[in-house]
Amino acid sequence: MSAPLIDKYRKMASFDWKKLKAVVEGEEHVRLKAEVVAKMKSEPIFHRDYRVLSREEQREVVHQRWKKIVEWGLFKDPYSDLENFKALTETLEAYDQGTSARLFLHGNVFGAAVKSMGTERHKELVEKIENNEIVGAFCLTEIGHGSNTAEVQTTATFDDGQLVFNCPSIGAIKCWAGNLSHSATHVVVYAQLHVGGKNEGLHGFVIQVRCPKTFQTFPGITIGDMGSKPGCWQGVENGWMEFKNHRAPLSALLNKGCDITPDGKYVTSFKSASEKQSVSLGTLSVGRLGIIAKGMMACTFASTIAIRYSVARRQFGPEKGAENEIPVLEYPLQQYRLFPYLSAAICIRIFQKTFVEKFTEYMMRVMVGEKSEELSEFSKEVHALSSGAKPVATWLGVESLGEARKACGGHGFLHMSRLNTLRDDNDPSQTFEGENFMILQQTSNILLGKVASIGLINTPMSTMTFLNSKPSKFSSWTSDPVNDALSAYRYLTYHLLQTTSSEANKLKQSGKNSFEVRNEIQVHRAVNLSIAYTEHTMIDWVQKFVEDVEDVTLKGVLQKVLNLFSLFLLERHLATLYITGYASGGKFGEELREKLRKAVADVKPESMALVDSIAPDDFILNSALGASDGKAYDHIMEEFRKYTNEQPRWVCDLAQFLQKRSQSSKL
Repeated sequence: MSAPLIDKYRKMASFDWKKLKAVVEGEEHVRLKAEVVAKMKSEPIFHRDYRVLSREEQREVVHQRWKKIVEWGLFKDPYSDLENFKALTETLEAYDQGTSARLFLHGNVFGAAVKSMGTERHKELVEKIENNEIVGAFCLTEIGHGSNTAEVQTTATFDDGQLVFNCPSIGAIKCWAGNLSHSATHVVVYAQLHVGGKNEGLHGFVIQVRCPKTFQTFPGITIGDMGSKPGCWQGVENGWMEFKNHRAPLSALLNKGCDITPDGKYVTSFKSASEKQSVSLGTLSVGRLGIIAKGMMACTFASTIAIRYSVARRQFGPEKGAENEIPVLEYPLQQYRLFPYLSAAICIRIFQKTFVEKFTEYMMRVMVGEKSEELSEFSKEVHALSSGAKPVATWLGVESLGEARKACGGHGFLHMSRLNTLRDDNDPSQTFEGENFMILQQTSNILLGKVASIGLINTPMSTMTFLNSKPSKFSSWTSDPVNDALSAYRYLTYHLLQTTSSEANKLKQSGKNSFEVRNEIQVHRAVNLSIAYTEHTMIDWVQKFVEDVEDVTLKGVLQKVLNLFSLFLLERHLATLYITGYASGGKFGEELREKLRKAVADVKPESMALVDSIAPDDFILNSALGASDGKAYDHIMEEFRKYTNEQPRWVCDLAQFLQKRSQSSKL
């Protein structure tokens, strides 16, 4: 039983996993990630064991690792040196999200906000951001407001040539700002701008909050930490901040498209409030794009660890005797539980990579100051898709880790499996940058706004153009399950858009106000609409990617992966498809499930090579169950033996207690 079978499973594959990895990720990306891993292996600060660190220990380790990364000098600007940044970020995300957050929140969230909303007067600050001369945090969320950003309560009031910041209530205190507790010298903060007694709405500001020499906060600012959190998030300095008459210079206003004159007049070049809002919406989407990748990485870890362990773990067999036991991966039920998440890891990666490319184009246009109706439409589409893809990806990610943990049995519960810790690490992805169900409403709101334009819908990324024509109902399955799935999704999305819109109109006519209408159409309607639109786009973009793959063998393998992903997602909508009249009778559903089972079986011989194509280096993976050599039991016992014949301090007390009990019983 100790002889690893993993190489036997690798030989079943019809393709070279290294070639597939290069096609999916890009050769340069693979090379750059390998360089980052080599750098990490050479530095003692990145070496680790399975000990659980205290909050203070974890934060000091994150700080020391961050310092080392900065000293490497791999990049300055994430957008001008995107390849290096993506390679570093992905490697760190897999290694430790706490370390990754320290870097990402400064460069891609705080830094991106300053660059996209700031102007020439913020140029010197941008240089400091890129040179890591300062540490930045992003302060939008408040104790009392998260998703409803428009009602943020912190105020910035123009007074005698300065801006005065206040938190008028406990609910207005900023919180959940990464890097803020101890390290941040500067923050981007969102507040209601008051000029001449008028509230001009939510604006972004950049202010210095600490002296970089003493790290004491400035007058009128109180900063603290939010306390303990599960998993890697102990290493993230999520802080809170309260303003009490803090005065900042007028230059704190991030003034792209708006400003305050020295004599106190508010001026703006935005033609409408929606155009001004679109700049903020697109900027905020950058965080959601990063979180989509967290869902991908969660599926990657889950499938890598569980599938490799399922080859090492042998239970039962056609005949009695331990020598006849078979790997649990041979059981169709185990395959059905794990292979869909393997397909999700690959498909979400391809989708997210495509989305990042399109979003980068959008951000470049924003940063050069473009203002156009087309860019405003681009912003809405980016916002709609990111608000849908973030929930879909993160739900799949957390779900995959839970399923992998159970599929690995009791050993999956061990800390050294890393599965429980990873689930804790990924749990907050469902709520940060917008609670998943809440932000799905933003997707459906944008889609519902297109109903009046059906027939003329033309969006920059073409994710909504299929809504221009009414799709047909199911007639029969073809030899192409992906196109069949896309046809079903087009019908589903179109029908949900129409029924949700119709329901909204009925509620309006019954006297309901817009707030009541928006809330009452969510269940079974708007939420499903957002998910269907997002999943259609994911499958569509991955299909386009696969079509462009030149290597016939790799194209065939990716087609198997996409077949499984498409059918896996579509099967979840089976009831709604029947309810909406897409099909009748049991044939459609039975054949869908039959095709899903076949898709799982088709992936089986390719599964171990597919895992190798997505798996991080063992140094990064850090799982006793998921190591690439397949020797799970050896790694488990290596860790067990570290605790041989332990004698904790309380054993003496136990001995005395038992002796006392023994003496008492004799009396």
